[in-house]
Amino acid sequence: LEEGIDVTMWQLSRKIELGGSEKDEFGLKSTAVTVKMHKRGDMYVQAVLNFALRGGYISKAIGRHRSSKAALEPLSLYDILEVKAGCSGYDHSQLPTSSKSSKAKKSKNDNKQASLFLTIKATPTPEASFRSYIFKFKSRAVRNDVLNGLRSILADMQIYEGVSISQIQDNSEDEEADKVMVPLGEVHKAINRERELYDRLLLLLLQGQEDLQEKEDELSHMGKKLDQVVRDSVDKDRVQANDSKLIMQLSKKLETLLMDNEDLRDQNDRLNSRLVSVECEKMNLMSG
Repeated sequence: LEEGIDVTMWQLSRKIELGGSEKDEFGLKSTAVTVKMHKRGDMYVQAVLNFALRGGYISKAIGRHRSSKAALEPLSLYDILEVKAGCSGYDHSQLPTSSKSSKAKKSKNDNKQASLFLTIKATPTPEASFRSYIFKFKSRAVRNDVLNGLRSILADMQIYEGVSISQIQDNSEDEEADKVMVPLGEVHKAINRERELYDRLLLLLLQGQEDLQEKEDELSHMGKKLDQVVRDSVDKDRVQANDSKLIMQLSKKLETLLMDNEDLRDQNDRLNSRLVSVECEKMNLMSG
């Protein structure tokens, strides 16, 4: 993060309108930015995430024009509430694009891999009751590195710079503290127990990470199968529409043929009647 990472970014804000209804607004839509952590001091509480537009001068000018000014403002690490894998709070396949061109439609189709996304939830503001920063990375490995890195930084902030909940009470001012003697064996046992708990927690975290990757692979596989089913359904609908059109054309042709057949029958009946009358006249003439 301190060197900068190139990502595609969306900035989502949920605002409350006059009627009390909530409306989602995107300050940034599928914008190429470089995310970089800048430390303003020795403490992580003073650090911020900077968002810089990528590209040439013209593309940057267009990007600034299309994007909200507030969306590109630095995000303080102190304002980060949660870092989650995937596109949390919004359907990643429905993320908007910055334009309606064919390239934008292709980019929207590329947003179907949930394993490339990471979501940062930030503290609300007077204007927005909900804020989230959605990043899309080039690979899942980079996404996982940033995910673990941000979570480690937030954990260090909580432990070393926040309110600690597991720190042993300091009794250095108590005169009786220096008189308490603890056997070295008991100290070793306590350290071994803590080490076992730490190893157990580490193994659980590793298994959880493997489960996350497996679930993301399953979701990606199911998404591909769903896309194939949708394509097959579209093809079937197209064939059915063509069949229905052909059936309608054949029905009209058959109706025309039946009407022509009725006309021919009427003409045949008239000709037969005419022939009978002619034969009768001929017989009358011969008898006379």
